[in-house]
Amino acid sequence: MKPANTLTFPPPIPIAELGEWSQQLGAISAQPLEFCEEFPKIAQRFEAWWSHDVLDRPIFLATANRDPSRPITRRLEFLENADAWFETKFRDLQQTHRVGDALPNIRVDFGPVLLGGMLGGRLEFGAGTGWTHAFVNDDWSNAPDWVLRDDNHWWQILLNLTRLVAEHARGRYLVCTPDLGGSADVLLNLRGSATLCTDVIEQPEQITRAVEAIYPSWHKAFTELYRSALGPGAGLIHWLGLWSNRPYLVPACDFNFMIGPDEFNRLFLPDIARQATTVERSVFHLDGPGAAKHIDALLEVADMQAIQFTPGTGTPSALAWLDMFRKIQAHGKSLLIFCPADEVLPLCEELHPEGLALQLDAVLSPAELDQLFTAFCGTSTAQCGY
Repeated sequence: MKPANTLTFPPPIPIAELGEWSQQLGAISAQPLEFCEEFPKIAQRFEAWWSHDVLDRPIFLATANRDPSRPITRRLEFLENADAWFETKFRDLQQTHRVGDALPNIRVDFGPVLLGGMLGGRLEFGAGTGWTHAFVNDDWSNAPDWVLRDDNHWWQILLNLTRLVAEHARGRYLVCTPDLGGSADVLLNLRGSATLCTDVIEQPEQITRAVEAIYPSWHKAFTELYRSALGPGAGLIHWLGLWSNRPYLVPACDFNFMIGPDEFNRLFLPDIARQATTVERSVFHLDGPGAAKHIDALLEVADMQAIQFTPGTGTPSALAWLDMFRKIQAHGKSLLIFCPADEVLPLCEELHPEGLALQLDAVLSPAELDQLFTAFCGTSTAQCGY
């Protein structure tokens, strides 16, 4: 097997609009938003982050609910009623207290790995999230053809809601996309975790064929979401909340914690690298300690500018991963770290400010959040020499 630094993959499908979209996004970022007067400065801070640099301080992302008696949810119960969905989501936006570089947005969100439900899986909703039922037989004889069809019910709803938000968002706030999911996680949802692990050993050719077939559908979904948002003149972010003056991608492979480096590098890393090359700017979602074993291979993906790390359920400490964070920074990649409140300031003290972003993974009141941000600014600006 070839090492990661000689990674090869099939030619990507070019996106002809990338240059045009970059011009639009750059123009959008130069103007304040109705719900964020400081947006141009925040956009500059993000551009420095993408370039592994620092403008005045590291990125800080955090929000709080101004009215905890009214929880903010995905509003899945309104998906079939666009007007009711939008009215409720807009109220959620107004009810959100944002701190630091958190940007006002309405996210069109059905739950994780939405692409699986649009490629033949049965979506089910409950308890504020959605999931896709596994159905592909052990011999893969009933596997779908992995084509994203225009008449798919959930695809139509996704585009309709995205366009609805974009028309209203222009000059006011941003559109946020759902988590489409990578090819591995689509297969994880439609095959099941134990059976897909078996496939990795016994039927890798089935996985390879499916990954190749999913890529054009992912490509279609990604490009149409950008067209739907930028067409009416709205800015676009993805679920991590990061701004970019160029189109960007959040590739993921949550399944990778269940397999070893050889299997990941052979079956899934080439497609991740192809997605990154397709869009030319990306931040990989590294989900938990079990996924961290793949960091060396991911750092060799040329068109991946950043790594986002979530410590994982039951292992909330980000400080335990300082060695990995330093390795990522040493490779010239930017970092976005999900962390608890009591680790925000220590992380600032331990890591270089260049290319550093922190997202608070905790529920605080608006007053507590403001207090933490004040302390963060004092620590991070001192560290940056300002």
